[in-house]
Amino acid sequence: MTNTSNSGSMSNSDVTQGNVRPGLKAGRSNEFTLIMKLKPGGADRLRKKLASSSDIARQNQGLMDRVGTVHDLRFLIFDNDSRLLFASTFDGDWDAYINDFAAYIPNEIDMIFGEVEDFPGIRSPNIKDYIVKYQVPATYFYSAYPNVSVRDVWKAMKIKGGLDVLLDAETS
Repeated sequence: MTNTSNSGSMSNSDVTQGNVRPGLKAGRSNEFTLIMKLKPGGADRLRKKLASSSDIARQNQGLMDRVGTVHDLRFLIFDNDSRLLFASTFDGDWDAYINDFAAYIPNEIDMIFGEVEDFPGIRSPNIKDYIVKYQVPATYFYSAYPNVSVRDVWKAMKIKGGLDVLLDAETS
């Protein structure tokens, strides 16, 4: 089912592989939420890994830009430090999204999700089945710009920057 409105459809089809993936879709935008059990002590280790002073936090923008389809993402440790929520909004196909993490930032994904129980590693042939097991589709999903990709936003910002230069030159 293709949905071009701001409300989400019930699933994310991967026609090429015949799979229906969890998660709601609004236009090109997809919601993605995982809820996973942390290893003992994993919450403290993960907080250190994701702290604003950590290498991964300092490199975050560049790392995520490598993937090129992620609108936003967040991690939340909850339930007395026993569980992790990972949520993101991305463009395009579910399988391609997972493949991009494996291709562009595998070490960072393994470092973070290595604190989760039974995580097989992003390069595991079973990673997609593992992810589906822990993915929780949203009840409702809204996207302000459902048909605008991350790359579209980047292009628009470049155009805006060029126009700002021209307009600033005219006023000086």
